[in-house]
Amino acid sequence: MNKSIKNEQWYVKQLISKINNQEICKPKFQRKRKWDIKCKKENTPNEYSYIKFLYESENSVHAITFGQDTTNSGVCRYSNIDGNNRINAIKHFMDKPFEIFDEYLVTLFQLLDDIDTEDKEDIVLIKNIFQNLSYNEIIHMKTSAKYFKQINKTKLHSKILIKQNEIDEEIEIIQEKLKLNGEDNFDNNVKINVNLFDGYTIDELSKTFEDINKYDSQLTEVELLSCQLFSDNEFEIYDNVLKAELENAIKNYYEMKAEGEVLICHEYNFKDDMNSHDFIIGFQKMCYDRYVFIRESDSDSVSLFFKLYKAINGSFKDTFTSKNVNHFMKTTLVSCDIMTETISNIFTDKINKKLFNNACQEKLKLLKKNNLCVLLCSIIGFVNNSIKKDEIIKHLEKCLIFHFMIRDLSLKHKEEFRKYDFISYKVGGNFVENLIKNTLVNPSNISNLITKEIFDNLLNALFFETNNPYEYKSKKRRALKFFEKTIMFYYYKEKVSTNMLEKEFSIEHIIPNSCVWNDELDKDRTGNLIPILTNMNCSRQNSHIKKYKKSIDGNEFCAFIKDIIPTDDTYDSIVSYKDRCPNIINNELYNNLCTKNENCYKNNFLHCLFD
Repeated sequence: MNKSIKNEQWYVKQLISKINNQEICKPKFQRKRKWDIKCKKENTPNEYSYIKFLYESENSVHAITFGQDTTNSGVCRYSNIDGNNRINAIKHFMDKPFEIFDEYLVTLFQLLDDIDTEDKEDIVLIKNIFQNLSYNEIIHMKTSAKYFKQINKTKLHSKILIKQNEIDEEIEIIQEKLKLNGEDNFDNNVKINVNLFDGYTIDELSKTFEDINKYDSQLTEVELLSCQLFSDNEFEIYDNVLKAELENAIKNYYEMKAEGEVLICHEYNFKDDMNSHDFIIGFQKMCYDRYVFIRESDSDSVSLFFKLYKAINGSFKDTFTSKNVNHFMKTTLVSCDIMTETISNIFTDKINKKLFNNACQEKLKLLKKNNLCVLLCSIIGFVNNSIKKDEIIKHLEKCLIFHFMIRDLSLKHKEEFRKYDFISYKVGGNFVENLIKNTLVNPSNISNLITKEIFDNLLNALFFETNNPYEYKSKKRRALKFFEKTIMFYYYKEKVSTNMLEKEFSIEHIIPNSCVWNDELDKDRTGNLIPILTNMNCSRQNSHIKKYKKSIDGNEFCAFIKDIIPTDDTYDSIVSYKDRCPNIINNELYNNLCTKNENCYKNNFLHCLFD
């Protein structure tokens, strides 16, 4: 077939006609529309500015590029290669001009608001009618009367008739604003420069799209990969069950990509060959549906699985073989399963829901893309070295908990511990890429620096910062920090019988929250807080600690936490009751109790993690 590149000019009316007749499609490599309606950041393209530009120039200046294919019946079909945002802006303006130029309706709406009526719902209805008029509907409107017919049986109708002339005069003013120089119709006079690539294959058009955009930084790296990997499909997925799940994920991805687009968009066909870009995007979507910590791919930066694939295989070029693709799927799924088990081990779902309403597991889902890539690479490295799963989980457990506990520290102490946090770093680019590759070879690096002594120091620093003594005043209890939830959680897992799991729990004060005292202390100190059965706490309220043992399940539960709950004598040395109001009578003994309990929480946690 002969190839040619032609330059044409279409009026906006012609472009809209081809869109409405579905003569133009958006190929799979074309990016999703990105422009906002109005400028949100300085100097960013937007629909409002572009339509304003067309009004001023009456010409698109920069060409919109199409691949052209003539069918056997002589009908031309077009594939949009470049200019998707501009096409969407023009179509949006022609369909809903007042969604872009809402300021044109301000005076008209003021006229409607000035109508003296209690039928405000009808006024809102009329406003909605005008807001949703197309360009041609408003331009060819002779009178607004027909739009008020649906309310002509109400009292409002007669009041509108009084303002009919004013309303119609304002509509004429709006029509002038929407015309070129107040005279000519936008769609009949604005010209769109068009480049037509005739006789080119879809692979060649994909390369054209890449060449048009790659040198002016308009395309993100992942959008460039969509072009570069477009024809890379020489591989086979061996597992038919996984293949079916993967293809459904790819189909869902393209359906999502088509949302809000004015052109006919690519639909994934199961009969088509899956290309490398489809594979990576679809596989991440599939894992996003399976695992809570995997996020969906985005078009603004290289997605997690592109980073992971490149780390494992060195590059994208010539590496998408059946062997590499199937190995990547297998190792990634294994690593995600181990990651899931690690998260469950840190905060067992059943207990986490009872104590913290899943808040801790939700926090663990917020790992950044590079953090997660390092962690998954470390798991793959461990698996490649035949390290047992329990040992892998221990490494991950230390790394993750240390990383999130550091976030609870103030900046003053944070820098002291950050050097031990393998997944916390400030630089990106080549540093992160090399770090990820190195982690595949040396996976134990993620936790090697985190010793028991370092963790002990971290927890001491956290206890110190969290203890904020103040003079007695009415004060709501503070929210627990992540590190407190973690050490209490590990204490609970280690000490409390699993037969208690079906009961309701809450975090409560050992020395009552309603206490009064002299001088300064912190009633919310970590050592004064404990997970307790809700029915036990309700029966106690602000009474003596011995009330716990008299409640249902009280004796059994107190036996589990005997090293945290004070004896009656110890409690009496700290708290006295006057007119049923608890008073802390010995601040020093209170603080000693809190310190003892904090050490108890800490030592139990370190034992679980290191011994």
